[in-house]
Amino acid sequence: MDNRKTEIKEKCCIFSKNIDADFDYQENLQSYNDDILKIIRCSVNNFVVNSVFQNGVITVHGKSKIFITYISESSACLSSAEFEEDFEKNVPVETDEQEIFADVSICNKYCNYRIINQRRVDIHNSFSVNICAYAQSSAEMLDKCDDILIDKQSVSYISRVGSAYVKSDFEDETSVSDGAIKKIINVFANTDCREIKLIDDKMLVKTDINFSVLYTVDGESEEIRRCEKTTQVSTIVDIPGIKENDVPMVKARVGNLFYKIKADVNNELTVIELMGDINLACVVYRQCSIDLADDCYSLKCDTENKLSQIELNTDYELRKESNDVTLRFEFDSVSIKQVLDLSVSLNDDNTVEMGAFIYDSNGELQFITDKQKTDISASGRVQAYITSFDFVIKSESVIEVRLVIAYVSLNFERKKFSVLSDVELKGASNFESPALVVYFADKNERLWDIAKTFKTSVELIKKENEITKDFCETKRVLLIPGV
Repeated sequence: MDNRKTEIKEKCCIFSKNIDADFDYQENLQSYNDDILKIIRCSVNNFVVNSVFQNGVITVHGKSKIFITYISESSACLSSAEFEEDFEKNVPVETDEQEIFADVSICNKYCNYRIINQRRVDIHNSFSVNICAYAQSSAEMLDKCDDILIDKQSVSYISRVGSAYVKSDFEDETSVSDGAIKKIINVFANTDCREIKLIDDKMLVKTDINFSVLYTVDGESEEIRRCEKTTQVSTIVDIPGIKENDVPMVKARVGNLFYKIKADVNNELTVIELMGDINLACVVYRQCSIDLADDCYSLKCDTENKLSQIELNTDYELRKESNDVTLRFEFDSVSIKQVLDLSVSLNDDNTVEMGAFIYDSNGELQFITDKQKTDISASGRVQAYITSFDFVIKSESVIEVRLVIAYVSLNFERKKFSVLSDVELKGASNFESPALVVYFADKNERLWDIAKTFKTSVELIKKENEITKDFCETKRVLLIPGV
């Protein structure tokens, strides 16, 4: 018996979990930093560098960038300091697979700090690590066999083609015209993905990085000023096997961020240099269709079918939308008089985090922050960015933020399908096919099931009853011809 078989390969999710991570850091100020009197803001930016699978464990390597804005003890002036820490998170995976592909993202939860003395701060950093691990699965399918009729069902699904983590460096500068810069006290930096283009084996990602800088200038009073800068970054990402019409999903996050004051051509400190890198987590999917063999029979012999299983991402929906969102952030413990700078960011758990430097009713500088959940997408894969925002002070305790969120969501359902892998002939069949049978068919009944029952073929039933489809659209009488 001449058999022809096809191997079906697909990357399937074998592990998906959110892991909590908590780290404690002891940070000492550099010699050039002023002593600390009071901390205004402490923030931690956690991001993934790469992930490695070995001996049943996924090891996530990442960095924590710590920024503090504080009032110095000696001069009562504003100052800032930054620190960098490496972290690792080991996640055991129960599997016999030797090769695993992992998509990893991080969602910052919160950070706490404690001033130990004027030169040292203890910081508690808490975040969650989202891991989705994939392994290559395969199933052998019987595609053709002599004297055997094979039933095939067309299945549309979305396939994960490949992924990549890349770091893209940026460097830019901006000038100010309101005097010599004394100190930079804070930099907000957010990125959004402007454009993604695919060609064979490569992806071009264009991103905007939006900076908002608070600084002080030389003078009798320490007046806080603000400037903005937008930098465009283009990155080429190598992902073998991707094609032009595939579906890309990219998460861009600012990673390392450095800034310093530079002199201009007149040797005045009016230039702010900004540098660092963005981290791109890229995943590419492909819309596919396949005819899956799931049943067979012989007109002359009894058969025993052998089945295997394959998991596919079906019932997929790709949505591209832009939503206008209005959020109210309430702060009962502070009286807001003036907002010096405000930033919003979209976390991987689809929460919008707002942070703002304000003057309260007593004229004191404070930093306030809060989070609110959005309903961008309840499941699936999401690529979302805040493309623009503005705000108004509604009262002394309420800031209203209006923002535009552009997102692409890819939703699908993982399903297991039975695949005909082989057939065994059990000898001549005792079934005697009559020359013609009258059969009362139900609505939507498949012709394959009818043909298999009476040991005939679907094509003969179609020809005898002048039917073009593979099922009965209504209840009707069918003439079933014998073979």
